[in-house]
Amino acid sequence: MKKFFKQMVVAILAMANSGSNVQQAMISQFGTDSVINVRQIGAKGNGRNDDTPYIQKALNQAAGKGASVFFPKGTYLIDPAKTLIVGGRTKLVGQGADSVLKASGKKFAWELLRVTGSEVEISNLSMDGNNKVNRVFVIGGGTQNVNVNGVTVSNATQSTNPSDDGYSEIAAGIVIYGNTSGITVNDCEVKNIYAINNIGGSMIARGIYITTTWGSDEIVAKQVKITNSHIHHVGPADDGDGIYYEDPAMDQNNGQNTGSLIAGNLLEYCAKRGMKIYAQGVKVSGNHIVNSYLNNNYYQGTNKGKLAPDMFSAISVYGSHNIIYDNLIDGVGSFYAAIEVSAFETVENTVISNNRIIMGSKSTIKGTTAIRLGNIYNFTIKNNRIENGERAIWTWQNADFGVIKDNVIIMKNGGGIDLSTYLNGYTQENLALGGNSITASSFKIQLAPTNHNVTIRT
Repeated sequence: MKKFFKQMVVAILAMANSGSNVQQAMISQFGTDSVINVRQIGAKGNGRNDDTPYIQKALNQAAGKGASVFFPKGTYLIDPAKTLIVGGRTKLVGQGADSVLKASGKKFAWELLRVTGSEVEISNLSMDGNNKVNRVFVIGGGTQNVNVNGVTVSNATQSTNPSDDGYSEIAAGIVIYGNTSGITVNDCEVKNIYAINNIGGSMIARGIYITTTWGSDEIVAKQVKITNSHIHHVGPADDGDGIYYEDPAMDQNNGQNTGSLIAGNLLEYCAKRGMKIYAQGVKVSGNHIVNSYLNNNYYQGTNKGKLAPDMFSAISVYGSHNIIYDNLIDGVGSFYAAIEVSAFETVENTVISNNRIIMGSKSTIKGTTAIRLGNIYNFTIKNNRIENGERAIWTWQNADFGVIKDNVIIMKNGGGIDLSTYLNGYTQENLALGGNSITASSFKIQLAPTNHNVTIRT
């Protein structure tokens, strides 16, 4: 099937500019139901006419047949009040950044395009919310095996009209709902996702948002792969995250391992976090998270005008059984906590290894830590290289049964490994430290009366 799809894409692109014989050539090679050219259904792609009914007609014709809907170069205006629905066994194929599905300037609405069926492939398209939708691209609950490759998703926000439903909803580029599995987002770009309304004291935006349908009994999405993509300009600092993987069942201690992968992505200009993992069983590997702010990242909600951290964190880990491995975290700014582990429920079975963390040396943000550990049990922090900031590694709440070893720490104006806490009733116990190379101006390893059964090996 993959070989067939590749052959079909090559044929489509080769014939896209061949004139009136395009459809006939496609039919002769693939059969009458294999390729549907939206232009021949009636879409104009001129950036002026409403192409919604023609594109939806093409999608309906392709659904369930394994057929491809082809979008030649052009800008196809979509009425955002009439979300495009993609059924199962459908392929959408464009010609890259020049094949654009764009929300028209009509009334603000919910979504631009939603996948409702399984076995769907979308490639080489651009989806532009035009700041007229909350969510640009949605993979609906219950879908399986959806592959998204080479797609650009941009310009989601909130309505400026308080009477609209979209006034208070989360702004997101891509949303993946629950009861889904086998979802792949590869070589995509997600950009310009901003919340503009202060709702309940916060302003929430997500570049890619993995969650469950509100009020449903859906199980969190599993076997999700987000790879080799560029996610940028997500904000504001109040709560703008590049990737947010959320399992609401964890609120009732019913979280499930997801078996998911977030790897090889570039995240920059994500105003609060690069990513937050409020889920279990996620491997975060080989990503580059850039702190693009330097003393110029301001809150826009309740604390509007107040200076926020350059970034709150690159990676926040609020679930158990996760691996954070081989990521590069750097940039001009510093992080409140480059890698942060939950300060709420205890996180278990966590590995943070082989990451390189370089905190911005010119930042004026106070209280910065490279790896900040909240309540954590059974953890390994090893083979990381950490530079700059006030602390390299800090166990500031309960830490139990952990290993901190073979890290290279260079803190020109700060401390190395801090096992102390300012909180009453918290302990750090059953910890083994060894093989750490520490160069620090204030302390190498700081112990405290709250430590029990801590061993240190040089």
